Amino acid sequence: MTLSEAAGLPTEFNPARYSRVASREHRRGSVRVRDVLLDAYATLLGVATIGALAGGLVLAMRNEVAKALGPGTGGRRTIVAADWSALPDGAAVTVLLFAVLAAVMAGARKLGPVAVASAEGYWWLSLPVDRRSFLAGPLLRRVGLVWAGGAVLYLPVGFITDLQATLEGQFLGAAVFGLAAVCALLVSALRQSAGNGFPGGVSGAAGGLVLLGMLSFLTRLAAAGELWPAAVALAAVVGLWALVFARMGAIPGRELIRGGGVSGHAGAALYLMDTNELGRAFAGTPRGRTTSRARRWYARGARSPFGALLRADATAFLRTPGTWARPVLLLLLCLTVLLSAGQQPAPLQLVIILLTICAVVPALGALARQTAVTPGLDALLPLSPALVRLSRTALPAAALVLWSAGFCAVLVLLGAGSPALIGLGALAGVGFGAAAVRGAYRPLPDWTAPPTETVFGPVPSAQTGSLAQGLDAILLAAVPLLLGLFLGYVPGVLLLAQAGFSAVCVLLVMYSRSK
Repeated sequence: MTLSEAAGLPTEFNPARYSRVASREHRRGSVRVRDVLLDAYATLLGVATIGALAGGLVLAMRNEVAKALGPGTGGRRTIVAADWSALPDGAAVTVLLFAVLAAVMAGARKLGPVAVASAEGYWWLSLPVDRRSFLAGPLLRRVGLVWAGGAVLYLPVGFITDLQATLEGQFLGAAVFGLAAVCALLVSALRQSAGNGFPGGVSGAAGGLVLLGMLSFLTRLAAAGELWPAAVALAAVVGLWALVFARMGAIPGRELIRGGGVSGHAGAALYLMDTNELGRAFAGTPRGRTTSRARRWYARGARSPFGALLRADATAFLRTPGTWARPVLLLLLCLTVLLSAGQQPAPLQLVIILLTICAVVPALGALARQTAVTPGLDALLPLSPALVRLSRTALPAAALVLWSAGFCAVLVLLGAGSPALIGLGALAGVGFGAAAVRGAYRPLPDWTAPPTETVFGPVPSAQTGSLAQGLDAILLAAVPLLLGLFLGYVPGVLLLAQAGFSAVCVLLVMYSRSK
């Protein structure tokens, strides 16, 4: 026994490196060079094909944007044409980049980013070794993946929106945005050690958001050909990495195991193409506190089984954390993009609005996704499955009615059309609420069904059909609303059509069968 072991001090033994070397020795005789070359060839061919298709699409969209922003387009039809509140040129892209960086920081905080699997946490965290020896390697690999993902994500956005930047500037901007995404990841890693010398809660998140806001401006400057933003972003990455590495041992073990559990859950959901399970992986824990208001709410009782279930669903929905965060933030982001990108054509603005709706609706189905895991409990209720689904739909529909009406009210104030659009949006919110619950109760992807052969190769039609459930109801409920926004006024037949489409969405939720 060495002196450090006898004293209980951390040793230099690295269990991760030892396990990796042992696994490589075990698999050395079972891996053939031919199989490795074939896998590499197939991977490179697939990446090249996808890259060629994506490049052609980006160039086509770039040409369309150049035509739309060219001379002679001042009199085209737009949904929002509030020039008095338009932001400077490039502000829309800067806001989008900041939103992406904030999403990276929030998502990384859920996933860790410093994390270990449950087995590793059970065996390694109790060893008298320096935790940084086996925690730094996985975090460094995540840093590389985030940088590559951020750079690749920026390239199509930069080529489409920044028509004046050179090719070298676009790649420099992509590299700087990748470094900004790495900063978002490292800020999340610092927040894991909150309470041990680093501010947590709102103050820690606010400091990270200020840093990310500055980095989003640096990305556009780098795309313009400036070199100093790259140096500043690299210095920020190096400084944050030094802080994270110094504080890596102060992260509590339960936090490391929690991050590993969420990461494994989310990775399995992505591999199996199960978006509902992915939402459950990122879902927060409902608040469990009781108040005098809640006691009075339950003391009133219920006159029917449906009333009791509706009361329980309403309580659980109101206690779900972060219910309004995503809808409000996406609403503000959509309005900023509509106001800051100049005179956009009406079809493009309608696409932006539709994408915002598609991103908001699943957020209100968080409670339905939790209850859909245990259909046996719903079967024990003295109610038909249709009434149970109706109770699940009531609160998401009410919330989306308020959100849609508020969204349309802001658009009306910005000159989108007549005030009747507010009523049209409220009716559409009922259909959106039904779409949220329909998506939560979608069947699991059927991996036993063979893929369908097409001219483009095998297509997993069974899995993509499962993913479409929920999205179909969103599109159905959004058609009259988008038509009213395009026209600028709401005829009576359009109100009837919106009410009918929303009713169809509710009936789809109530009487569709889960497979």
